Amino acid sequence: MKTNKIILAIIISISLTGIACKKHSINPENGNTSGAKFTDIKAPQTFKWSTLNTISMKYTPVANDARVSTLRIVDAEGHIYLQRLQKASQTFEASIEVPGHIKQLEMRYAGIKKTIAVSNGKAIISLK
Repeated sequence: MKTNKIILAIIISISLTGIACKKHSINPENGNTSGAKFTDIKAPQTFKWSTLNTISMKYTPVANDARVSTLRIVDAEGHIYLQRLQKASQTFEASIEVPGHIKQLEMRYAGIKKTIAVSNGKAIISLK
């Protein structure tokens, strides 16, 4: 008698579980109910789709300075975006790409550290 009750309880619990876990299929054609497409998105002219900012950098030389050292442009976490051997008396220009959330970089040259603001896509680097 106890065995019959246990078997009946198991059958009822299995049948109830089957009802509660009923699977629903999703038709991929009906997934987008609004009818909107990615190409329909309208963004302002000033909106940037890229997650990167391109920064144009210009190094201004120091006249009559004979130093030669490694010039590094790094972020707050120490990620290097530019590294080159640079004469202090020689001009150079470069473009680097940095993640869009970065607002400041740091220039390191021969023990000198300077903060560079990243806001308008241009940066002038100087040892002065």
